Amino acid sequence: MLMRMAIGAVAGFAAMKFGLESGLGPLLREAGPGSAALAGSGLIYGLMGLFVGIGVAASGLGSKLLNVTGREDIEDQRGQMLGGAVSCFALGVGMLLLALAGPGGAVPGVVGVAAFGFALFLTAAITLLQWRGYDELWRNMSMESAAWGGTLIAMTLLVWGALALIGWAILPDPAGLVALVMGLNLLGTFIAVGRRGLLIEA
Repeated sequence: MLMRMAIGAVAGFAAMKFGLESGLGPLLREAGPGSAALAGSGLIYGLMGLFVGIGVAASGLGSKLLNVTGREDIEDQRGQMLGGAVSCFALGVGMLLLALAGPGGAVPGVVGVAAFGFALFLTAAITLLQWRGYDELWRNMSMESAAWGGTLIAMTLLVWGALALIGWAILPDPAGLVALVMGLNLLGTFIAVGRRGLLIEA
């Protein structure tokens, strides 16, 4: 488990360092903190999708990188895992493009919105197509993840909005709002999965 965490941390650091030093950093700083947060969230989603996708494609390597009991576990859940990997990667790319699509950004606004909208549509389509193939555990985790994510988003925005109303807080910009929603949705998923003990070593 420690080795998996270390590999993930190194990969995330390397990706962030490459992004900041390849010209992405100045663009995000110019766009504002909300866009930087959105790009960071997109990077997390994208790396998750990439790691799971590689693990599914190479089950031998995946059995060492992913929290599964072995290659047989990956084979049994190949469809669900591949669908999740594609969804996460698409959302990550969509969020990165959207972060760069603000006024005067490096990406035309329509391209950023279209990429993010397509990623959302693709995620919903994959979930609907795979729903019948989910076992009871997968279905319960999906619904619990949605419930946790929705609750976290609603409570955070309501409290934040109330504090902003009386001048005690400043609401995030549009990019920051999208980053907040996507980040809390991911946190809801981790809570639902963790409550079932699936974040510990398989």
